[in-house]
Amino acid sequence: MLILTHTCFLQSYLGEINAKNYGLDIYVYNIVPDLLTIHPQINSSETHDIKRTLKISPEFPKASYIIFHLLLDDLAHYGHICKDYKEEFNPDSQGYCYIKGKPLINPLLQLHKEIHEEISYNESAYRSHLIIEMLYDLVIKNQIINSKTIELLAEATTYTLKNKMPEFVRTVKYMYDYLEEEQIKDVIKEASSYITEKKMKSIMNMEGRISLYASKFGTKNNGNIIYDSMKDLFMKAKVLLDEEDDVFLRQSVQTIKEYGWFPPIK
Repeated sequence: MLILTHTCFLQSYLGEINAKNYGLDIYVYNIVPDLLTIHPQINSSETHDIKRTLKISPEFPKASYIIFHLLLDDLAHYGHICKDYKEEFNPDSQGYCYIKGKPLINPLLQLHKEIHEEISYNESAYRSHLIIEMLYDLVIKNQIINSKTIELLAEATTYTLKNKMPEFVRTVKYMYDYLEEEQIKDVIKEASSYITEKKMKSIMNMEGRISLYASKFGTKNNGNIIYDSMKDLFMKAKVLLDEEDDVFLRQSVQTIKEYGWFPPIK
């Protein structure tokens, strides 16, 4: 899932236990596995390749929120929590996003064939699941608006950069000991330039999500025909999601609680 869904999910999870008792920076820790990939030398395979342990050093309690991110991603990608993270890519995965994205695989293959940018079946399955992730923010848009998720994440990022960097760097290095301090600092500085209310709100629509897909995969826009095809594909995906609204997130709350994850005591 993308960072707004992750943030909204954490808000909801903490809502039952009074989130005001926790600092703003926890919301930045919660998106660290995605945030780190801003750096050109860090990829998502590395940032998600962590044992889903609940045994976090008392010296770095906020690292638990990095684990929280991974638990939700596991449910979205695999349909279950991967304790040791040894799952390999499976185009027929039973994870929520892959199940929902399956009807998009063949249309996506056809679309890329038409624009002479053919991709493999496995790549289409990967991209299809990502379309679902890109659109899930829009499915829970009302919840994001009502919870002021965008405003919260923008504020949390700025707050962390200005007030919490020494602790943040130490905690992230505890989880990813191969990273350099400067890499972590560079990521937060870069993140603060695009995790803003204005920029995040500008892509909270279908056009924004189509552009996000095109920019991520370098898809050529050869005129209205390509755009219309992409829009049709995204509209099909949104219909698939609208049928269930936020059921996935509500089920995930229970699964993660049963796994034993609870926010660390402040």
